[in-house]
Amino acid sequence: MKLDLHTHCREATGCPRPTPDIVGRIVSAVKSRGLDGIAITEHYTDAYAYEVKEIVHRHFHDAILVIPGKEVDKVFIGVEKGLFHLVELYLPGDVTFRFVAHPGHPHIGDLGSRIDGDIHGLELRNPQHDHEMDRGMIRALARRHDLILLTNSDAHSLADIGTYYNEIEVDDLCARARPI
Repeated sequence: MKLDLHTHCREATGCPRPTPDIVGRIVSAVKSRGLDGIAITEHYTDAYAYEVKEIVHRHFHDAILVIPGKEVDKVFIGVEKGLFHLVELYLPGDVTFRFVAHPGHPHIGDLGSRIDGDIHGLELRNPQHDHEMDRGMIRALARRHDLILLTNSDAHSLADIGTYYNEIEVDDLCARARPI
């Protein structure tokens, strides 16, 4: 499946509550990029994503796959205080797949020492923060911790959805995920 797993549709539409008209615009944007679906990962909330998913089901006969999720801050205190953005995807079977979004932003020092079993992937490419990432470091971290590498749009506008995407099956994400 072609999936963009990091989008901000509420910001992209400027609409605090999705309506069938707004969701129709989201569906059109996803289909125009040739994607099978998206994860909607608003900052600190999953409510918008679940509302969009329901409207896609009810009004658009599941024309695209909508994976609910959210983007949150994860803070670590140790030798150096660190912060990174973590995306959580809520998948079938009541499991959560977590990945580090734009791991070069904000800079946190040694990300590798902060990765634990609750993280399943790393974002390798993201047009919002591509200039800040060291892809060699990210690939090495993914190998060392057996993480899935992802490329996502981090879309903050409908036109950006699918700029980068993944060719991956939801079952592959579920196999790595943890119970909610």
